[in-house]
Amino acid sequence: MQKHYLVLYCFLVMGSLTAQQFKAIGYLPHYRFDLIDDIDFHKLTHVNIAFANPDMAGNLSVSGKNITPIVEHLHNANVEVFLSLAGGALTSEWAAAWAHLTKPQNRSAFIHKMMRYANDHQLQGIDVDLEWSHVDENYSGFVLELRDSVDQHDLMLTAALPGTYRYPDITNAALAAYDWINMMVYDLTGPWAPNNPGPHSPFSFAVNSTVHWVNQGVSTDQLTLGMPFYGYDFTNQGNVYARTYRTIVGLDPDNAYRDQYGQIYYNGIPTIRQKTEYALAQLSGVMIWELGQDYYGEFSLLDQMDDVIQSSISHLDDPGDLTMQVFPNPFQDRLTLRLYQPVEAKLVISNLQGQVLFTQQITETETQIILPHHWLAGIYTLQLITSDKLIYQRLVKQ
Repeated sequence: MQKHYLVLYCFLVMGSLTAQQFKAIGYLPHYRFDLIDDIDFHKLTHVNIAFANPDMAGNLSVSGKNITPIVEHLHNANVEVFLSLAGGALTSEWAAAWAHLTKPQNRSAFIHKMMRYANDHQLQGIDVDLEWSHVDENYSGFVLELRDSVDQHDLMLTAALPGTYRYPDITNAALAAYDWINMMVYDLTGPWAPNNPGPHSPFSFAVNSTVHWVNQGVSTDQLTLGMPFYGYDFTNQGNVYARTYRTIVGLDPDNAYRDQYGQIYYNGIPTIRQKTEYALAQLSGVMIWELGQDYYGEFSLLDQMDDVIQSSISHLDDPGDLTMQVFPNPFQDRLTLRLYQPVEAKLVISNLQGQVLFTQQITETETQIILPHHWLAGIYTLQLITSDKLIYQRLVKQ
């Protein structure tokens, strides 16, 4: 039987992230509004209402739905509410409106209406989800003007971007304008590639996406890990389509603990937990597309994510014999590990790809660690492992 560790995440040094700041973000499409009583929003920190699109005059609408009662419901659950713009399936009318309104001469009036909409509905942020051909030469200028306005209205600004692809028209300044980026770490394959059946969101994609955006100059503190609550059914390659996680578990309850059922590929409970642990160690949060696809009951993926997150928070409140400090951080080639009680443990340092680069047995309350000179500058993960506990800490190599 595989051994399960009790996971404890301690981020104790400058520039690090505490578990209490960890974001759990869920997208709520307008066509799932009737499910709001089934979703435990208390297990989220943010909800992105999806999607708002404009008419040619810049008037926003979430497919004609009244979002006021939804926002009130979410606020009652102590959730911050963002309005997600555009989405990956624009009608021709919406596409034409976005192309028109993001032009320099039209941006200010459009953004003014956007701010009025956000204030009228008591929103806390804007999420930009323009995708692919709709990320054009006007995108970055629009984002920078939007940044100025959200600052004036005390709002946040985020984006949903592909896992391992940066649109050429996103400038460095526009990328830096976002408070954080929700990495869409899914859809490696799908109905558009019927002859390429297989996992569309494997764990390796999470690692590769992190590396990609770090290489683009984005801090891991500004990245969240997007996870799918759906899969793709390749049983009939002439008709490949998406299935919700709820539907997949309905076929066989054991599917909750798999990532594949026949030719259906998805993320089950073990992978969702593994990804959540990875995000806690390396990133600033997790993101769900989308909340209406979950199984509401004992096999809920949201419940599993929250269990991992709450375990980390509770053990930060009562860390027991694994309270530690690691310094200096950033480091060059030496570290000091200080424990508050003696513990027999194994220290492991890995790179972002998960490759183990250094190990050492720990038996003292203070240990000097000498590391190889040739390591590249960047982000690494330190793990301290005992028989029943595991601490993650992020390290920065200068």
